Amino acid sequence: MVDGKNLARSVVSDDWMIVLSVDPLALPAKEKAEAALEVLRTLRPKADEHELHLADTPHFFDCGGNYEAVFCPFCETDIGKWALDAIGAWWESADRRDLSAKTPCCGRPTSLNDLDYVWPQGLACVGFELMNGGPDLEPEERQRVEDALGLPVRVIWRHI
Repeated sequence: MVDGKNLARSVVSDDWMIVLSVDPLALPAKEKAEAALEVLRTLRPKADEHELHLADTPHFFDCGGNYEAVFCPFCETDIGKWALDAIGAWWESADRRDLSAKTPCCGRPTSLNDLDYVWPQGLACVGFELMNGGPDLEPEERQRVEDALGLPVRVIWRHI
């Protein structure tokens, strides 16, 4: 038997605002990353969680249930299955800083970070996750985060 409290917990969904560097290999000083996290905490104090990811190798930040498709950035062919396999191979590779790939459709060189993900997804050495953090960053808020981090950022949305 499921009680009301556990049932409610099982049907509630969450959204994450994920802020990551535009350059997937950029690795700011820990102090800068922590300063940017503090800016995000100030901007979205009601978020359920504020989390910093900082590593020498990129992390793949997915969009969860928002996922629709992945397309070639050149010829717009649906390459979703191939992209999933390519990301899996990258994860298992010895050099996780190598994000290079060749599209299966038109054979053009690209980066796993530059595929046309619908909804956006991405790779980065630095990223911030805010659970139920509210609306997207306004341009001036994004600028504050970028100034603290010392890097341009972009936002992706994960839904679970």
